[in-house]
Amino acid sequence: MLFVATQGGRPPVDPLPDRRAAVVRRRRQALRLWDEGRSVSEVCTVMGCGRASLFRWRERFAADGLAGLLDRYRSVRESDLPPEIERLVLTVRMLTYWNSQRIAAELRRREIWPLSNGHVARLLCRFGTHRSSFQRVPGPRYERAAANELWHTDLKGPFYLGARPRRSCHFIALVDDFSRFLLGIHALPTKEALPIIEFLEQAVELCGTPLALMSDNGTPFVAIVRTMLSRFQRTLEDLQVRQIRTQIDTPWTNGKIEAFWATLQAEVLDRQQIGDLAAADAAVSAYAGYYNYHRLHGEIGWHTPAERFNGTPFTDRGFENIPALAGVAQLLSELAAAT
Repeated sequence: MLFVATQGGRPPVDPLPDRRAAVVRRRRQALRLWDEGRSVSEVCTVMGCGRASLFRWRERFAADGLAGLLDRYRSVRESDLPPEIERLVLTVRMLTYWNSQRIAAELRRREIWPLSNGHVARLLCRFGTHRSSFQRVPGPRYERAAANELWHTDLKGPFYLGARPRRSCHFIALVDDFSRFLLGIHALPTKEALPIIEFLEQAVELCGTPLALMSDNGTPFVAIVRTMLSRFQRTLEDLQVRQIRTQIDTPWTNGKIEAFWATLQAEVLDRQQIGDLAAADAAVSAYAGYYNYHRLHGEIGWHTPAERFNGTPFTDRGFENIPALAGVAQLLSELAAAT
């Protein structure tokens, strides 16, 4: 289980004793050089440390000897978290692959335990269920001031269904810029314009008319001939909705719906076997309810999209409404209650 949780990493091997000994030897050597008459600047240059660290090491060595040169991590002691909470966090991590920030936010907002990101990160690291990551370079960011000021739409596919015969479908979705609320998602057999227009009209009827709608330059959103309008563009004109077209090869411009596609792929399409178009439509429609009302979104302060879109309160206190944890929701509730 620990090997699976590292997503292809190695089972944990505890290098702590050797690392601690090396740290103590290095710091004792720095203090010895200082005692031999070297200047503080020279010792810092040779040992690659800071002046404040050197003075702190001398103070701690004078008080506690070699033990004072060890790092003191207050939040990795066994007593920091109850064993039940540790097991709960590790179980959630292995079933969902959530990062430490999401796990901490989920447990706080569900009033299970007041965890911090650092608590979870160190716990995962200690048990070998962490995964390495790299620092992403963020692109340009923007956000409208209120709901229905800007919608994002995109058509994704083809997604192949079943094994034989080979069939595929496309997904069309609408996301509100301010709240990240999923206004609608639908599985389509083709990329024809008529069902996409019907889908847009249904979203407008249910959620209101946006001031603007952003799309890429693919069909059916944009006509091939520049002097003509596609059926989709004529529909927007009839609805008095301004169309904003992204620049070519700049997917981050429409990044909010691109991020949604990545989430849908990881949480639905990679986890379920979908055999036909009806099953695909049912799967994404069911996910839409979870995404809007039960899934916390990190980009809006760990609130649900519905909280921002129309003020629907978040009332979840367990894990029953999380698809990846529904099978063990009772077990997780018992672990949380045991604390």
